[in-house]
Amino acid sequence: MGKNSLRETVFAFNNNDIVATYDFDMDVWHPNREKMASIVCEILPFKNTENLKFMDLGVGTGYLSRRIIETFPNATILAIDAAELMIEKAKIRLQNNLKQVTFQISTFQELSSKKIPLSNLDAVVSSFALHHLYREEKLALFEYIRSILKPNGWFVNCDIFKTADTTLEARYRHLHHLGIQERIKRIKQQEKSIDQISSELAEKEKKDGDHPLFITDDLQILVDAGFHTTECFWKEYREAVYGGIK
Repeated sequence: MGKNSLRETVFAFNNNDIVATYDFDMDVWHPNREKMASIVCEILPFKNTENLKFMDLGVGTGYLSRRIIETFPNATILAIDAAELMIEKAKIRLQNNLKQVTFQISTFQELSSKKIPLSNLDAVVSSFALHHLYREEKLALFEYIRSILKPNGWFVNCDIFKTADTTLEARYRHLHHLGIQERIKRIKQQEKSIDQISSELAEKEKKDGDHPLFITDDLQILVDAGFHTTECFWKEYREAVYGGIK
């Protein structure tokens, strides 16, 4: 990702209008978000009494971090996001747990150069954030993640993907658009055609700088980064929860 496109992606999310409606909109675009966050918390093999160290990559409005703290109440989290306005929204959501959360403004590409003194993290998690990266950027990030995890530490990511088969990709997108249409009508009391939703979503993906890969590519990148175990824990159409163990 070039510097211009990187700035555009950061700008897209460091926007008052976007931040104000982000969680509301996520309920429309990604109704599996709650399920996916639950899977992250379920798959991590930790006792809920442990003093765990996490990193949340792309903390956004703090949705996944709050679920982590609810599941592991003694956890501490380093919350990373490039959009300062998102971090401010996350601080509101996590206001009862701010002693457990440290916020860091950084792009994923710049993170390894920040020289944050990190090591022996129990887990790194992320939700709907890493699809903005190109393959080579993901490899560099996954190598960095592996370097800051303790032995047998976990990386778990919730995200969107594309499908190799064009017929399946078209079908998955159509089902996604139908779901959005129904939720817009139910949640926002608005009527939109499938063509209108498709056009608006395509424009949003372009503006946000989306670059989803195949799920098999992401798993291979984890292997290339040195993770000894990789797996897709859950998948529905174009959304999945996957990860690796150091």
